[in-house]
Amino acid sequence: MGGEKADLRARSIPVGALANLPEVMNSYGADAWPLLASYGVTEELLTRHPLRSLPIETHGRILHAAAQQTGCDHLGLLLGQFASLANTGPLRFLVTNADTVGDALDAVARFSPIWYRGITAVLGAERGYASLSLTLEGLFPGREQLLTAYLVAYVKILELLLARSWRPAMVRISYREPASADVYRRFFGAPVHFNESRHEVLFPEEVLQQPVSDTDPTLQRFFHGHLQQLQTGTGRDVVGQVRRAVEESLQAGDCNVDKIAQLFSVHRITLYRHLARAGTTFEEVVDQARRDLAEQFLSQTDLPLAEVSRLLGYRNQSAFSRAFRRWHNIPPLRWRRNRTHDAH
Repeated sequence: MGGEKADLRARSIPVGALANLPEVMNSYGADAWPLLASYGVTEELLTRHPLRSLPIETHGRILHAAAQQTGCDHLGLLLGQFASLANTGPLRFLVTNADTVGDALDAVARFSPIWYRGITAVLGAERGYASLSLTLEGLFPGREQLLTAYLVAYVKILELLLARSWRPAMVRISYREPASADVYRRFFGAPVHFNESRHEVLFPEEVLQQPVSDTDPTLQRFFHGHLQQLQTGTGRDVVGQVRRAVEESLQAGDCNVDKIAQLFSVHRITLYRHLARAGTTFEEVVDQARRDLAEQFLSQTDLPLAEVSRLLGYRNQSAFSRAFRRWHNIPPLRWRRNRTHDAH
């Protein structure tokens, strides 16, 4: 258990992401500073050292407590609206000097993990629509507020690249529909679907080809090279990379060691060797990914068990139920009821 906690705390994001929390909480008549101080976050830290890392679990707990103090179930939605590229270091220069919107989003997805460790953005395509999805490893208080804040932040980036009047075609949210669902729909200006498998924004695929105005090719080359050097220096761990690939492959229904090894352009024996050096196996990574995702889907959505089983790559619901009993010694539906009862 201690090892799991240490791994979770190793994931971090800049403390500056909380800079506007006092303003949001103040609008509900609450003072954020005692809460922030209890987690070691001071005004000086937010203003003078905004890029200093803070554990991602701590961010979540702060947002969870803030939502409770204000009674605002869409606090992440409000906080995300203050987002800018200010807390992404030199990445903001690459984004604003990209050739196209697609290049800019690709840069965000590729390089933001240098500062935002633990939040994964994936740019994809689906039936004529581009999709930008977010995943967050681990299950902890405030997780849903954190994911929403960052989804809104990506929408703000798209507004910056396109126009403030730009709106997505559809938004997907990976938790139950809150009482404030209409607030979500008004902000996004698009259909918002809850109880989905991930946080995701969709828009017409041709948007990716739109040029970014006033680009500077010299700055683009410089910052692309600089960020590549920074990325190499972060020492991205093989377990984290394999874990992210596993999660994507599970939901696509084609997760196996040969497929994952192919993604990394290595033989499966080489992949096994890298994971062994990190103290784990491919099977353990898959099992832990399935367990974490199962807990997320069951505690934060109303997805039926058959759909959860499919998203986790099980051949049928019975296989999923057996695995869940092995993890928790109780059936998944009873675990869901217990978590729902505890939450209330």
